[in-house]
Amino acid sequence: MNLLILLTLSVPVDSIFWEPLDSLIVKGLNYAYAERYKEAHLYFDLAIKNYPENPIGYLYKAALLDLYMIDFETDVYENMFYMYADSAIDKASRIRMKPGLPNDSVALYYFVEGSAYAYKAIRKGRNKEYISALNYGKKSIELLKKSLAYDSTLYDAYLPLGVFEFAMTKAPGILKIFVPENFSREEAMRKIELSINKSKYLRTYAENAYTWVLLYDNQADSAIKIAEKLVSEYPSSRTFRWTLSYCQRKLGKWDEALKNHEVILYLTLRDQPWNYYNVALSLYYLSICSYVVGDKRRSLFYARQCADEMKKAPDGKPLKDRIIRVAQNLSQRLEKYQGDDLFVDPKGVEKYVIP
Repeated sequence: MNLLILLTLSVPVDSIFWEPLDSLIVKGLNYAYAERYKEAHLYFDLAIKNYPENPIGYLYKAALLDLYMIDFETDVYENMFYMYADSAIDKASRIRMKPGLPNDSVALYYFVEGSAYAYKAIRKGRNKEYISALNYGKKSIELLKKSLAYDSTLYDAYLPLGVFEFAMTKAPGILKIFVPENFSREEAMRKIELSINKSKYLRTYAENAYTWVLLYDNQADSAIKIAEKLVSEYPSSRTFRWTLSYCQRKLGKWDEALKNHEVILYLTLRDQPWNYYNVALSLYYLSICSYVVGDKRRSLFYARQCADEMKKAPDGKPLKDRIIRVAQNLSQRLEKYQGDDLFVDPKGVEKYVIP
């Protein structure tokens, strides 16, 4: 027994817990959807360490860094994001050019390469580098189409194509100069639905994307069903709760939105209390929801807190000045409702989320 323990301890840790690559990626993605970033990083790092020549670990490590930066309103990992995205592109492009590779493998590497360009395009777009975003986006679409030409059953590739095609059906006419191709709304939605039903990696991400597609297509009744499902599966995800909040407010379900925003504020204060912008945004919608349901004193409390928190947020944040102005105007309008007896008790909110 002692010899067995000695031999076990002499083996590298990752070898003891060796897992197939797909298992590591799926586990990492599930933790990412739940916004449990440390666990997600662990599985993607294991995928890279145990399968260093396979580009898919690098792809989803880049995707995780992008998700983290969006969630925490930061660009601290931007250089690292591009490093992993470029590693995925480089490794995928080199492997797919090897002779004798089966079609499904070629398709997978085109998918990885195209997806990495898609993530780069989205980040460039957020940074208002629109020419780079457009060029990366066009490259992504070209590669993803090649992926499906080699293997039409690679259902993960349908998601970015479907989202792009739907966006183009809603895009202003000027963009047709750059992308003159005609797109079908029905075909775009069919692609996203295929990804939801049959993709290996991106089912959950596809469901969230489809929720927004349905919202933009004026199908909020259908969108909220998917959003509620995602929140039930990942109750501690702020991202999915924000999607649900938009659905609730769009459908006039203000009581439900108020309860949901209490949870969002709890999660934000628990996980990122230094993120003044996200805290203030949560308080802003709590104030609006409270006002609409008739709780004027609570609305006043949240409006004042919102203005104070938003002033601490860095300049340049979207809608910062407008939200401060609205919160201050609301506070003035509701000033007569102030009172010393107001107490907003967050107790019980934690029951809605997984610790």
